Parts: sequence; structure tokens; C-alpha cells
Amino acid sequence: MTTLLTNAHIYRAIAEEALAEAVRLDTAAKLPKPDGSPGFVIQLDPERKSFKKSLVAIAFSGIYLEALLFVHGTFRMRESWEQKFDRKLYEEKLKALGITDEKLLASAKRLREVRKDLVHEKARPLDTAALSNTYWAQSEAAASVAFIQTIAAKLASAT
Repeated sequence: MTTLLTNAHIYRAIAEEALAEAVRLDTAAKLPKPDGSPGFVIQLDPERKSFKKSLVAIAFSGIYLEALLFVHGTFRMRESWEQKFDRKLYEEKLKALGITDEKLLASAKRLREVRKDLVHEKARPLDTAALSNTYWAQSEAAASVAFIQTIAAKLASAT
């Protein structure tokens, strides 16, 4: 068996730590209303720290997923994995590794699209049509990290 050198666990840790910090910052920005009524007042964060940490979580979720799929694919298919699956979609790689659950494949597609749209942003006009395709980075970061954790567990149990 070939021994692989990988930093995958570091990429996952970066994603998880960034998400935890985004959640902490987001929570800290919500203050009770001064009059005691239900709800919150959300403090302005001109540096957008929670958003930045969410982007880090999303980007590194994708980096981790790529590394994880490569490690498992190479373990199962040896050198042919890279030849057959380099530059393929997450969904195709997951199917090749036996993950066919439609919800997981939809989550893989979502991570791929969100990562592409948020990390390689194309500015849009500020109108209702543009806002209908808007992602909330903090919730997408949480979904991305939960997804990679699920995939890691599924692949670990399959080996």
C-alpha cells in the first residue's frame, strides 16, 4: 500500500475553526433590544469579520473535500484515480467512491456552487433578481462544514 502525505486534517481544522469564529462573531453582534422587547439589535461590523471567517470556512471545506476525495480515491484506485477524476465535479468523485445518496450529492453541488460564487465573485446589480441568488455566507459556511464532516464519516466507515 502506498503511503500518502496529506494536509487534509489541517484543511478541515481551518474550516471548522473559521466557522466557530464566524458563529462567535455573529452571536456577539446580536445585542438585546435596549427597551427589553423581544428580538435583537445587530451591531454593524464595518470590517465584516464574521463574513470573512465564513468565506475561509467555505473555501477550506472545498479544499478539504478535494484532499479527502483524492486520498480515498487514490487508496482505492491507485494512480488511475488522478487520471480519471482530476478536474471532475465533487458529485462525480463521490459517486465513484460509492456515495450515491441524492441529498449528499445535492450538498456537494451546493458547496461547489457556493464556493465558486463566493470565492470567485462576480459583482451583480443590486436589485431583487440579483438578491434572489444571494448566499448568506454564515449559513453556507455551517452547511459546508457539516457536509464535509458527514462525508468524512461516510468514507471512514466504508474503508
